[in-house]
Amino acid sequence: MAPPSVPEDFYLYLWRSPDSPGTLYLAKGFETAEALCRGLTEDGYIVKVIQAATNTEFELCDGKLRPTPQGPSSQSGRGPSSHGMNPAFA
Repeated sequence: MAPPSVPEDFYLYLWRSPDSPGTLYLAKGFETAEALCRGLTEDGYIVKVIQAATNTEFELCDGKLRPTPQGPSSQSGRGPSSHGMNPAFA
C-alpha cells in the first residue's frame, strides 16, 4: 500500500517594489503555485516562490516554474534582491 501523498505547499512572496512591504500567500500544489505566479507576474507583481518542505526557490521561465540554481554563480543580479526589503520577505 502506497503512503498517503502529502500536499506540496508553496510560499509566494509578492510585492510591487523591492522597497515596499509585500504579502505572503500559501499555495497548495505545484500547479496552483505556477498558475498564481504566472498571473501575478503578468499583473506586475514581483513574485518569489519557495517550496515549503525543501526550502527550494523557484522562478518562472517561459511560463513554467523551475528550481532556481543555487550557489555563487547564480547571483547574477537578475530579479529582486533582499536589499531594502522587509526582513520577513528576504
